[in-house]
Amino acid sequence: MNPPPLPDPELARYLVAHPAPAACADALIRDHLGRVLIVDPDYKPGWDLPGGMLEDEEPEPALVRELQEELGLDAEIGRLLAVDTAPAERWGRAIISLVYAARPRAAVDAAALVLQPGEIRAAKFVPEREALTLLVPTVARRLAAAAAAERGAHTAVLRDGHRPPMPPRDHFAQLPAPMAAATVLVRDTAGRVLVLDPSYKPEAELPGGMVEACESPEQAAARELREELALDLPVGRLLVVDTAPATATGHGRAVTCFLYDAAPLTAAQAGALRFADVEIRAASWHDPGEAQRRLPRHLAARLTAALRALEDGGIVHLRAGVPARPAQDAGATAGGRAPAAAARQDPRGGGARRWPDA
Repeated sequence: MNPPPLPDPELARYLVAHPAPAACADALIRDHLGRVLIVDPDYKPGWDLPGGMLEDEEPEPALVRELQEELGLDAEIGRLLAVDTAPAERWGRAIISLVYAARPRAAVDAAALVLQPGEIRAAKFVPEREALTLLVPTVARRLAAAAAAERGAHTAVLRDGHRPPMPPRDHFAQLPAPMAAATVLVRDTAGRVLVLDPSYKPEAELPGGMVEACESPEQAAARELREELALDLPVGRLLVVDTAPATATGHGRAVTCFLYDAAPLTAAQAGALRFADVEIRAASWHDPGEAQRRLPRHLAARLTAALRALEDGGIVHLRAGVPARPAQDAGATAGGRAPAAAARQDPRGGGARRWPDA
């Protein structure tokens, strides 16, 4: 790869001399109990988030350096959670503060951290609520915004620790929301079910993928068929909606999954399938029972529900792969017996399990 061209010398001199805000990068680090790591700096009063000022470097490498220098901590830097700008009136110079999610590469005991002399007096993990009371107010507001972004899908934008007013369109775009996925029950005229072998994970999959912000689930399902299988096929009616809270998923986000029907493929259509991108290694046709056995538990449960919806013409609502029951059926029946275990709906037995993905 050729090196990038050097900037115009006059432009380079201008950039070097141009006044710029100071910048710092801090880390939101949690231990296995979800507690937040905070530090007590030698050079200023009050507890703070770990991190420090940028030198002539990018924010992520600067944060890696600061964590190693201040705490002897080797961490992986994740996504940007918050950007906070402080006006020059506060410190005599405008400051841009960036808060990143960071994860230690090994289990961390605060007592084992190597504190940099003259920089850090103490470091400890505390519950998030306690951290918000110990940090100085501006940093506490920054942490609160970063923690909310951590639980959502946005990056918080602050001014001096406060969220500035924004147009409604931008407000709604930043609201935390469940992820959404759209999949398709692809069958052939013999009633067999198409099962995919993805390249990015070991488990088998049904055709489909994540819904993007600009599309409906039905549009996403059609797009995924084109991208994964070069299949331009009208998406049929909705068969299954599967909802799960963050506690039931393997990625810490709530997710809603939509499973649609499609017209059965003819022999010619089935033979013309090709893998249009690198996400799919192979595909195979199976009778429904064998497809259920090949799929991971949560997808097998969705397939079972989809086949039932095809038979009775309805839409099945699942909660983390388990058929949802009306509120009046949630407790004991009139006869005093509890409803039958939802796990019997799973062709392979067992109850609701933690999903590895959507």
